[in-house]
Amino acid sequence: MIVDVDDYEYDSATTPTQFPMSATHYDAIIIGAGPGGASAAYNLAKAGARTLLIEKQKLPRHKTCGGGVTYKVAQCLPFDITPTVERTINTVVFSYKMAAPVELHSDKPLVYMTRRSIFDHYLTEQAVGVGAQLMDDTKVESLEVSESTAIVRTNTGSFTADWLLGADGATGTVARTLGLMQDVERMPGVESEVEVQADVADYWRDKMALDLGSLRASYGWIFPKDDHLNVGVGGIAFGDDYGQKLKRYDADHLKLRVPRQERVRKNFGYVLPLRKVGSPIHKGRAMLIGDAAGLVEAFTGEGIYWSVRSGQLAAQAITGEGGKGMGEGISATARYEQFVDTELMPDLISARRWAHIYLWAPRLCYSLPRRWTPMWDAVCKIVHGERGYSDIRKRLGAFGFLENLLPAAI
Repeated sequence: MIVDVDDYEYDSATTPTQFPMSATHYDAIIIGAGPGGASAAYNLAKAGARTLLIEKQKLPRHKTCGGGVTYKVAQCLPFDITPTVERTINTVVFSYKMAAPVELHSDKPLVYMTRRSIFDHYLTEQAVGVGAQLMDDTKVESLEVSESTAIVRTNTGSFTADWLLGADGATGTVARTLGLMQDVERMPGVESEVEVQADVADYWRDKMALDLGSLRASYGWIFPKDDHLNVGVGGIAFGDDYGQKLKRYDADHLKLRVPRQERVRKNFGYVLPLRKVGSPIHKGRAMLIGDAAGLVEAFTGEGIYWSVRSGQLAAQAITGEGGKGMGEGISATARYEQFVDTELMPDLISARRWAHIYLWAPRLCYSLPRRWTPMWDAVCKIVHGERGYSDIRKRLGAFGFLENLLPAAI
């Protein structure tokens, strides 16, 4: 049977809400069916691990997110995401304090626009297709983790596993229950879904926008979708009244940068977590991935790539690629944290360091890419995954030490 949801077809046979459970013990249980959880489930099931993916909402479900999937996300996934793409973006419209917009272009796609309800469900389908079991519309009521096993109790039953993966977001149950990630820094954001007149929608068909400098350490964006625009602002909180300032910026940005609105469908707010250097992301038989582990890029607030990669690294640690196999000791969780610290954190820390340039000199960050082609080329290479923030230091040569002068914390 085919169920049509949001103009996208899903095969309900591969995404069951309920299924007969032949056993209650798994090699791995994953809580949260976002990009990180679905990627971990796909790689675990593909390697032959008995995998259970639990999602508290019924899929497909709304997810508060701009829905911009970067080119490097598409490149690191082992399957084509074209069925989820609504817009392909090669052009960025930069503005400074909501004025003086300038268009910069890339030969390769920069961002694929999708709705997270579609994207996350599609990734989950791929995991189910290679053998992962899905329980959506299922609430986790409690969990326990020891040195030998994990127990997850839900409203539909209790299950045990050799490994537990928390992929349930910035305020998720797993981290809170285990006392992990309690000292993260947070980046707040506000976003709206806006219907606009046809000519405005047509202008944004293949473009996205970034506004710089309007509020310290913050930025605004416009992401086009098939039938609306995602318009929002976010950044790093400074001062006790930052929330009120962000709301005012959001109202001004929405009014000035998106004229001729037809209707604002909904408004929503959220926070993005930033892991502090050295904060543990594992305990006993449990490990955190994606937003739950604070793996978010401070410069742009982008988290999908880091969620996908951390999910893949967690699966690699459990299945023993390059190390011990499944169930061979607590070392898999430590191995996962080592993978994150060596592969992901250097770039995330470099992004935080270089983000201070924007904090101190936002006009420079607006002017350089449009006036100096090598700078724009470098931005494109980072988005494409051809270069990382940590590569900036290498390319500065003798001046690379300057990165160390920038703070590692936001």
